[in-house]
Amino acid sequence: MFLTITEPAIDRLKMIQEQHSGDLALYYNRIVGGYACGIVGTFSLKLLTSPNEELDATIDSTIGKIPVQSERLDDLSENVVLDYKKSLNSLILRSDAGLINDDVTILDNDNNKLF
Repeated sequence: MFLTITEPAIDRLKMIQEQHSGDLALYYNRIVGGYACGIVGTFSLKLLTSPNEELDATIDSTIGKIPVQSERLDDLSENVVLDYKKSLNSLILRSDAGLINDDVTILDNDNNKLF
């Protein structure tokens, strides 16, 4: 499995990391009650400033290894892409299977939304 992070997404992440410290991780947030279609959460990015035991696996990416929850690897296909669309001011996570998240949030260790 490989996560391609596009140049626009890398630039956006650098700007955010200039304002907030932490190591980047791909994190699956469970949503209380889930959605009607059976999805129980969404992927976001976390800027970790302390270890997180849930992140027990890594995936290779354009910028190096990215921590992720091993139980969520099946939710991702082989060709995952993180892109930034300036017109939408949004990070977008997609794969060969289609759209995964059209507005990827960036969280801190306590799940507070940074962007």
